[in-house]
Amino acid sequence: MTPESDVFDPTQSFGYSAAARADVPPLDEEAGPAALFQEINERRARIENAELLRHLRGL
Repeated sequence: MTPESDVFDPTQSFGYSAAARADVPPLDEEAGPAALFQEINERRARIENAELLRHLRGL
C-alpha cells in the first residue's frame, strides 16, 4: 500500500494546473523558430520560478 503522499495526482502538477488556471496565450505558430524557442524558454523559466517559490513558502 502506498502512502497518499507518494501518489501522483496529475491535476496537482504545476504545468497542468497553471495552464488550466492562468491566462496563458497560445504560442504564435506564425513566429519563426527562434521566437518560439525563446517563448518556450521564458515560459519554462516562469514555471520553474513559481515551483521554487511554492517550495520555499512550504519550508
